[in-house]
Amino acid sequence: MAHAPNLGQTSPVARRIVTPEGAALTVPREDRQWFRHAVGDTTTHIKAVSYAKLLLQNAASQHSKNRARENIYEGRTIAANGAAVAALDAVGITIARLNAVKSIIDTFVSRLAKDRPMPNINVDGANWKLKQQSKKFRQFIVNKMEDTEFDELSRDALLDGGILGSAFTRIDDGECDVFAERILVNEMLFDERECKYGKPRQAFRVYRMARDHLAELYPQNQSMIKIAPCSIRRPGDNQTELASMNLEDYVDVYDGWDLPMLEDGEDGRYGTFIENATLEYGAWLEPRFPWSMLRLFKPREGLFGCGFVDQLASLQHRVNCIVRDLQLNLTATGRGHFLVNENNDIPTEMLTGWQPFKLKYKGGTPPTYVTPQPFNQAQLNALEYFINKMYDLTGVSQASATSKSALGAGASGIALDTQYDIDSDRFRMPQSNYARYRLDGGQCYIDGAARVARRRAAEKGTKRSYVATSWKDRDEIARLEWDKVALKRAQYRLRIEAVNFLPDERAGKLAIVEQLAKAGIIEQWLVPTLFDEPDLVQANGIILAAFKNCMRKMGDLMDEDLPMPIPEPYNDLDLELKVSTAYYNQMQEERAPDIIQDRFRQYVDMTALAIEEKNKQMPLPPGSVAPGAAPMAPAEAPLPGGVPQMPVGPVPAPAMIGATPQ
Repeated sequence: MAHAPNLGQTSPVARRIVTPEGAALTVPREDRQWFRHAVGDTTTHIKAVSYAKLLLQNAASQHSKNRARENIYEGRTIAANGAAVAALDAVGITIARLNAVKSIIDTFVSRLAKDRPMPNINVDGANWKLKQQSKKFRQFIVNKMEDTEFDELSRDALLDGGILGSAFTRIDDGECDVFAERILVNEMLFDERECKYGKPRQAFRVYRMARDHLAELYPQNQSMIKIAPCSIRRPGDNQTELASMNLEDYVDVYDGWDLPMLEDGEDGRYGTFIENATLEYGAWLEPRFPWSMLRLFKPREGLFGCGFVDQLASLQHRVNCIVRDLQLNLTATGRGHFLVNENNDIPTEMLTGWQPFKLKYKGGTPPTYVTPQPFNQAQLNALEYFINKMYDLTGVSQASATSKSALGAGASGIALDTQYDIDSDRFRMPQSNYARYRLDGGQCYIDGAARVARRRAAEKGTKRSYVATSWKDRDEIARLEWDKVALKRAQYRLRIEAVNFLPDERAGKLAIVEQLAKAGIIEQWLVPTLFDEPDLVQANGIILAAFKNCMRKMGDLMDEDLPMPIPEPYNDLDLELKVSTAYYNQMQEERAPDIIQDRFRQYVDMTALAIEEKNKQMPLPPGSVAPGAAPMAPAEAPLPGGVPQMPVGPVPAPAMIGATPQ
C-alpha cells in the first residue's frame, strides 16, 4: 500500500541528468517527503516541520471545535459572549446554567470505568517454553499497567472520549523503562486524505516544552535550541489563560511517525524536530503508533470519533436559554416595588431590597400593582422535557446520576444485577471500543518492551544493563530481563480477558457479603467482621490464602532455577495434592522438560507422604482401630438399674420334670 502524497510535498520522483562525459545519472529530487530521508539525516526538520505546520493549519477549525466542546462540558461561556457575561457579573447578575451534559458524561465515565478488561496473551498450540514465557509476559504487562497508572489514564481517556469523541494515551519507551502519559487531542495531527478508512500511515504530535528542559534532553543540540523560535499560540489553546503568559522560554516540538511498509520490507521513520534542528531521527519498526486511541463512537468515515457533547449541544443550549429566562423573570418579579406619592417622595437609597423599583404617582389613590407569576408552568414543563430527553437519547439513567436506585430501597442483589445488565445494554458499543482501547494499550506495552530490549542490546558493554521492574505482590518484586519480555510478532495474539469488579459503595459491598454468606463462600465467623468495614479484598485474602499459597508453589515448581517447595502440615495438603496432581498431568500434556515433570512428581509424592504422616499423628476417634492393630473386644456396657447381675462360674442346668433329683 503506497503512501498518500503529503501536503506541500511532491512525491520522491527522481530526475535523470547527463554528465559532461555522457554518463546518465539518477538524482533524487530535493523536495522529497520527510520520511524518505536517510536515517541520521540532520536536515529532515526542514520538510517535517513545514509539513506539520500545514497539518496544523488545516486542523485549526477542528481544534476550535474541540475547545468549544470543552467549554460546553465545563459550563464556560463561549468567547464571543465573554465581554457581555463579564459585564453582568460585575453588577451581580450571574448567568444561571443547568449543565446536564456534565452530569451525563460524569455518570457514564463513573459507570464504565469500573470495568477493567485486561489483555491476555494467547499462545495456543505453542510449545511449553513459549507458554511459560507468555505467562510471565502477561504478568509483566498487567504489572506495568499498574506501575504506570494505566487505569487512571483510562478514566481520563473515557472523559476525553465523552467530551471530544476521541482520546489518546501514549505508551512508549523511555531511557530505561516503559512509560504512559495522556496526550491532548489537539496535539495530534493527521493528514485527512489518509484518514478516510481510519488507518493513517503517518502522524505528528506538536507540543510545548521548556527550552532549558529540552536542552537537557538533547545536549548535542543546545546551541540550536537556544536560538529556536518561541512557541506560538494555536486555535485549540485556552486564549484567556495564555493571554498573560510569556512563551519566550518555550519551544514547539514536533514528533513524527511513519509506519513501515511490511509488504515491501521497508522500515518506517520516527523523528523529533524543532523548527531549526533535527533532534532525533531514526527507523521505526513497529506496525503501529506508540499510543492507544479510544473512539467512543466510531465514525462512518474518518478517524476521530463522536462524543456526548456532539449529541447534546443543541439541547443543552435550549436548556440554558430556558434557565436564563426563568432567572431573569425571577429577578424582575422578585425585586421590591414601591409606590410613592410624589408629594412624599423617598430617595431610592432609603428603600430596602436588591435594586428596588420606585413608582411615583399623583393624587391620593395609589395605583393597583398586581405581582406577576415568576415562572410560567409551560417553561418548567419544557425544561423538564428537554432534560429528560437528554438522558433518554444517551441511555444514561437519571437514577444513576442522582445516586438512586430505580428499584427502590431493599431491592435484592439479583434484581440489582438484572437492572445493571439492562442499563448496560445501551453501552455495548462504547464498552467494546473501550475494551479495544485497553487491548491496544497492552500491545503498546509489548512494543515498548521490544524497543527497550533492542536499544539495550545495542548498548551492551557500553552502559549499565537495565531490567524491567514490576510489582508482583505487596512484598515481592519480579525482575525480568528486557530481552525476555520481547515476544516475536508471529508467536502470540492478544485477546480481552474480563476482570470482575466489586462495588465501591458501602451498600453494594454489604449486598455482596450477604450473597456470599448465603452461598457458603464466606465463613459465618467472618461475616460479622465485614459489617463495620466491608473490606472484601481482605476477606478474599483470608478465604483464598491456602489456594494462593498453593498456586505460588506451582509457579516455583515450573521454574527450575528456584528451590523445590516443601509441603508442610500447616498447608492445605488435600488441596495441594489435587492441584499438584493436575499440574503434573498438564506438564505431561504440554510436553514440559523432564526436569520440570520430575519436580512435580516429587512434590506429589512428598504431599501424599505428608498427608499420611499427618494422619498418623492425629488422635483416633472413639471406636476406631489404628492401622495394623488387632481388633479389640467390645467393652461390656453396664446393665440398667434394677437388673440382677449374672453369677460368676458355671451356670447349673435347669431341673427337668420327672427327673430324679441329684
